Amino acid sequence: MSDLDSQLAGMTHHARVDPGPGQKPGDRPTSNETDSSTSVDKALRYLFQPGVGDGALVVVGTNDSGEGLIAEAGRTQPQTLPVGAVDVLLDVDAVSGGEEPGPKTASTASGHRSVDVPGYGTYRVAAFDDKGTTTVYGVPQNSVDSALERTAYTTALAVLIGVLATALLMAVIIHRQLRDLRDVARTAREVTDLELGEGEPELALRVPSDLAMPGTEVGDVGASVNRMLDHVGSALDERYRGTEQMRQFVADASHELRTPIATIRGWADLTRPYRDELPAQVQTSLGKIDSGAMRMSTLVDDLLLLARLEAGRQPTKENTVDVSALLLELVEDAHVLSPEHEIRLDLPPDALEIRGADDQARQAVAIVLTNACVHTPAGTRVHVEAELGEESDAEETVIVRISDNGPGVPEEIRDTVFDRFVRGDAARTRAEGVRGGSSGLGLAIAAGLVELMHGTVSMTTSDAGTVFELRFWAA
Repeated sequence: MSDLDSQLAGMTHHARVDPGPGQKPGDRPTSNETDSSTSVDKALRYLFQPGVGDGALVVVGTNDSGEGLIAEAGRTQPQTLPVGAVDVLLDVDAVSGGEEPGPKTASTASGHRSVDVPGYGTYRVAAFDDKGTTTVYGVPQNSVDSALERTAYTTALAVLIGVLATALLMAVIIHRQLRDLRDVARTAREVTDLELGEGEPELALRVPSDLAMPGTEVGDVGASVNRMLDHVGSALDERYRGTEQMRQFVADASHELRTPIATIRGWADLTRPYRDELPAQVQTSLGKIDSGAMRMSTLVDDLLLLARLEAGRQPTKENTVDVSALLLELVEDAHVLSPEHEIRLDLPPDALEIRGADDQARQAVAIVLTNACVHTPAGTRVHVEAELGEESDAEETVIVRISDNGPGVPEEIRDTVFDRFVRGDAARTRAEGVRGGSSGLGLAIAAGLVELMHGTVSMTTSDAGTVFELRFWAA
């Protein structure tokens, strides 16, 4: 644009100071040359000189009319500008004739403007007012605009390529720099996939030593992760040892308690033939001793069984168990023991058989069924059903479903209902008979027995009732 303004300044200088043949530099129209036609001719005379640039134009306007010429390549004479182009150019603000710029005058001092000329594009123009006559000189700006546009596109493309290249380079650098951190994260993910909730914990995974050297960000993180894993491993080992000691204590105590309890029950049984001859208070005491010893014996047996199940020392047999017959017997017993409940049984026409031990399957189902009758109010409907489940790994399953429309399992124990010593009743006691005291071991034993037969047990509960589902492998 500076070069274009210099070109325009040179053009106006030569046109006004050195107008051409027959004129002296600095001449001004005389008094007899002030008519409009003479002024127009003198102003336009510049375009007839040789060497005028292609596209240069001059427009002269008076109060009466306006006229303009444009030099075009390939033509010996300048061409007349259309009236619309002349009118647009004459609207440019003019400077007074006494402020003629020299060849080096800047655009801000010379009053240069950029104007869109209809049919010819953008022009850089300068306008002068000479005693009522407006003269406008212009040179085409299209080449400058094209150069600016190309420069803008080239710059934008270069910047875009630079940004993309920088982003790609930074992504590669960051990816390489974070490779070690990803290895540390992979170790952490592998630790989270370990089964540490059951059995003896084995937490041998550690971040590699070359990634756990303090002094760098990754090294500090790796060393901290290793220290954390050491502490967690120590805590898990300590917990496992404590659990094993407690399990061993329960098993040993249960085993040792069986003999004295059996002795108490035996001596109490010896008094049965003579109880009618004893005072009423003694009879009541002996009855309490007998029932307490029986309950204690049941509790000790449950503790011993649970300890064996958790230690994996309870054997099982891969026999065929008729679930249909087993459920018929258990429901008949439940009708006798819980006459206040409405118990219904639904079985398919064909007998259902599972793989496992008869006594273990019977005990697991009996615990869940008894639990449904004991922990629901009188009049509750208990529904027992069995059906073939969907095939899994080309093998069929048998589903035993026990549901009731009772109040549901309390919300505070729903997540731990299959844990040891979890009870829904706050007093932890119940009445005699089928509603004997609750130890909180039943469902834990049922879950252990079902898992021993490679099955699963689950529960869903709400205020509308509870559903227990025991899934066994079909025979």
